Amino acid sequence: MDNIQIKKNMLDLFSSMHKELKAIVSRLTDEEKNARGSIEQWSVKDILVHLAFWGSHFNRQVEKAIAGQTVPVAGDYYEILNDGILMRNLDKPLEDARREEEAVFNQTIRLLEGMNEDELVDFEKYAFLEKRSLLDRALGTECWHVLSHISDYYVKKGQIEKAEVLQVSYTEKLKSFPTWKANAVYNLACFYSLCGKKEQALRNLKVAFSERPQLMEWSKQDTDIDPLRDDPRYQALLAEKKS
Repeated sequence: MDNIQIKKNMLDLFSSMHKELKAIVSRLTDEEKNARGSIEQWSVKDILVHLAFWGSHFNRQVEKAIAGQTVPVAGDYYEILNDGILMRNLDKPLEDARREEEAVFNQTIRLLEGMNEDELVDFEKYAFLEKRSLLDRALGTECWHVLSHISDYYVKKGQIEKAEVLQVSYTEKLKSFPTWKANAVYNLACFYSLCGKKEQALRNLKVAFSERPQLMEWSKQDTDIDPLRDDPRYQALLAEKKS
């Protein structure tokens, strides 16, 4: 696949993912539209606010990097930031949150459409990405991150099968991009782990570890893997990679 096709596929993927988000909003009842979320249980409005914030952060980073200026960095305090975003916007109307998220997404697409496709996949182009490509970062922000929140929304509504179909579908799409196969499969394993589907989680972990052995060390501290921590089959996967 050449870089022009990679860019096209990326933009198509983001459009598809955003339609999934919009579909949720379109199906909300009046009660759900007016629901007040909490740190423990986000409403759809809270998800929109959260995605708009991090999408805007991505856009600012890209704009600054292109201009050769200092790139703003979020730091290591994601949970504090996320809780703060939630609390500051508890009373924001859903429609305001929807418009803001839509505007941020459209700006992201405009920025990425204007990027040279070779620069998009260049691991050395932007220092703030620390030898990752902008493609890698964009896929995480506009696909995987959105997918994780949509899936969580369905799981908490008791629609685990719907969340699983979505996860499997977009894992397959993400796997087609350079360097994303291991990440996509690992993230699917995390989804299964948190849903209590150990067989599927372990099966996908094995593939992810084979693709990228560094994920084995990461899994040891990843709380998403906690449900598997004491499973002998997970320990066997770790031992297998050591041998």
